[in-house]
Amino acid sequence: MSPFHCGTQAIGPGAGPLFLQSRGLIPALKEFGLPVHEVQIEPVDELDGELAKCFEIIRRTSRLVSQARGNESFPIVLSGNCSGAVGVAAGLSSSGIAGGDLGCVWFDAHDDFHTPDTIASGYGDSMPIAILAGLCYSQMLQSVPGHQPLNLNHLVHVGMRDVTEEEKQRVLDAGFDIICGNAEQKMDFGSGLRTVLEKKSLTDTMVHVDLDALDASIGMANKMATYGGLLEADLIECLEEVVRHTHPVSLTLASFDPGYERADKIAHVGIVGVKTFLRALLGSS
Repeated sequence: MSPFHCGTQAIGPGAGPLFLQSRGLIPALKEFGLPVHEVQIEPVDELDGELAKCFEIIRRTSRLVSQARGNESFPIVLSGNCSGAVGVAAGLSSSGIAGGDLGCVWFDAHDDFHTPDTIASGYGDSMPIAILAGLCYSQMLQSVPGHQPLNLNHLVHVGMRDVTEEEKQRVLDAGFDIICGNAEQKMDFGSGLRTVLEKKSLTDTMVHVDLDALDASIGMANKMATYGGLLEADLIECLEEVVRHTHPVSLTLASFDPGYERADKIAHVGIVGVKTFLRALLGSS
């Protein structure tokens, strides 16, 4: 568990992992009769600056994911924000999955593909996919155990909708597939994802679920939640498709701020998603 947002513990989305835990996630995992080992990353308050703190959390995440894989455990990561995915990917690479071969299915309302040269808001958590691909912070990435650039041709983005035309074009130019959301009409996310996964033939795949991929009618997963996203049935169908068409090697839930309305409903849908995923994973083994 990584209850941090921009390096600060249990504030904003950093409170999401603890909230999911308080709403019964761990008992839900234990229902499957499998051993559950809980580990929480320690605070990084001794470091100065958001970037230094975030990268230390990424390094610690990498080590813990690699350790879990070495112990033949399946890593389920509760992360305050999306940058934790950089550590997850690095940990998977440390455990023997080549970064260039790793697949990624990324659920999110936003592109998450900015770099320091393109971002105007200064919001650091707008960059995790670009960091995963090694497109920025190359010097700091050298300090992350196991980091290997992700091949963006192996990434599928589900639920993107809250983007400018410039952001969307940058994603299209990068070459990864998108199953877009749309606030004007209901999208068939499951069918769209199935079509892409049948075409791509991904093998070892990390699954990243930013909870603002969910439609705002369910609740506000964070302050940037918006309409046109996945409903509970969409999330269930998509996670089943991921298990059916890839070999999942990790699951991350991220970017959930319980300070907004209907937090209990968001937590419920997130936990249902995890249970659906595990049920499908165990059924496929």
